[in-house]
Amino acid sequence: MLAHLALLALAASQSPLPVLPPSQSASRPPSSAPAARASSPAPAPRQSRPPAPVTKPSSPPTAAAPAGKPSPSPRPAPVSPPPRPSPAPATPVPAAPRLAPKPSPPASPAPRPAPKQSPPPASPAPPQPSSNSTPSTSSTLGQLSPSFYAQSCPGVELAVRDVVRSASLLDPSIPGKLVRLVFHDCFVEGCDASVLIQGNGTERTDPANLSLGGFNVIDAAKRLLEVVCPATVSCSDIIVLAARDAVVFTGGPAVPVTLGRRDGLVSLASNVRRNIIDTGFSVDAMAASFTAKGLTLDDLVTLSGGHTIGSAHCNTFRERFQVANGSMTPVDGSMNTDYANELIRACSANGTVAAGTAVDCDAGSASVFDNRYFANLLDGRGLLRTDAVLVQNATTRAKVAEFAQSQDGFFASWAESYARLTTLGVKTGADGEIRRTCSSVNG
Repeated sequence: MLAHLALLALAASQSPLPVLPPSQSASRPPSSAPAARASSPAPAPRQSRPPAPVTKPSSPPTAAAPAGKPSPSPRPAPVSPPPRPSPAPATPVPAAPRLAPKPSPPASPAPRPAPKQSPPPASPAPPQPSSNSTPSTSSTLGQLSPSFYAQSCPGVELAVRDVVRSASLLDPSIPGKLVRLVFHDCFVEGCDASVLIQGNGTERTDPANLSLGGFNVIDAAKRLLEVVCPATVSCSDIIVLAARDAVVFTGGPAVPVTLGRRDGLVSLASNVRRNIIDTGFSVDAMAASFTAKGLTLDDLVTLSGGHTIGSAHCNTFRERFQVANGSMTPVDGSMNTDYANELIRACSANGTVAAGTAVDCDAGSASVFDNRYFANLLDGRGLLRTDAVLVQNATTRAKVAEFAQSQDGFFASWAESYARLTTLGVKTGADGEIRRTCSSVNG
C-alpha cells in the first residue's frame, strides 16, 4: 500500500512534464498507468525527443508536428486559426499608429498657423520703410543708433569726414559754418534737414538764415553717398555728422552720434523766427527758448561754446554800437574797451560800416575749437550780445568760469549737450523720407 502510494506520488510529480500521459491514463487503468510511468515514462520522452530534432531540420512540417503530438487531428485546426487571428490583431496594431498620427496632424497644424502669423509681423510695413534707409531694426522701433548704417552703408562716417576735411582745407570758414548750420536746422522742425530745402517761403529764405553757409559741403557728401549707398543716408544725418567732424577737424572732441534720422517734408520761413535765438536775446529769453526744446541752462552755456570757431558779420552785433555819420561808438559798457576798438576798426571802411564784413567770434582763437571762448567772455570780449550776457547771470557765469578753467570739462559737457541738441524733434521709421537731393523733397 505504501509502495502504491509512493508510485502515485511519483506519477503526480512527473505528470506535468510529459504531454502524452494524459491520453494514456484515459485508456489504461489507474493501477497499470503508474507502473508504466514509473518504469519508462521518463526514459521514453528522452528517447523520442532526440529523433524529433533530427526531423525538424529536415522538413518544416516536423515543426508543426510537435504541436500536433497530443492530438494530430484537432491541433492542425487551431494551427490555421492562429494565423487568421494574428493578421486581425496585426491590422489593429498598425491602425493604432495610423490613428495616432491622424490626431497629431491636428496638433501640428495648430503650431503651423502660429508661424504663418509670426512672419507677417516681421515683414510688414516697418521693415520696408526702414529698408530705404537701413535694414537695421532700430528704424522699425523709431529709435536712433550709433550703428544704424552698419549694414546698409558702413562707410558713411568716413565718407562725410573726408568731405568735411577736404572742404575745410580749401575754406577755413567751413567748420564754423557747419556748426552753425546744425543749430539752425535742429531748432526749427527738429533735426530733419528742413533748412536745406530751397524755394520760395522756405526756412532758407528767412533773414536769420541768409548768412548760413556750408550747404555745398552737405550736398557734396550726399552726392558721394548716393553713389556708394543709394537712397540710404538721410541729409539730416549728414548735417549732424558734418558738424561733429568740423569740431574734430578744428581740435575739438570726437563725440559719438546716433543716426537714423529721416528728412522732413516741411520747410517754412514762418517757423524760423519763433524758434531761432536772436542775437539781442537776454539770458532769460534764451533760457525760455532752450527750455521749450527740453534743454537746460548748462546746455545753453555749453552749446554757446560753439562760437569758439567761426565768424559773424558786423551787422549781427550792431546793437552794441551807436552808428552815426559812418562812425561806431560802443554803447555796451560790458565790452572790453580795447576789444570794442578792434571791432570798430574791423567794421569801418571808408567812413561807413561794412555790415557784410566778417569778424572772428572768438578773438585770437577762431580757428581752434577750445575753451578760449569762455576766457574771452570773462574778459569782456564776447562778440555777440548773446555771448556777453552769459557772464551777467550768476548761474551761467559760474558755468562760464568753470569751462574757462577746464577745457576737458567743456569737451565732456559738449559731447552730452551735442547729443541732446541733435536728437531734437527727429523723424524716424515711417516719418519723413530719405531725400535723393538735399535741397529738395523727393518728387
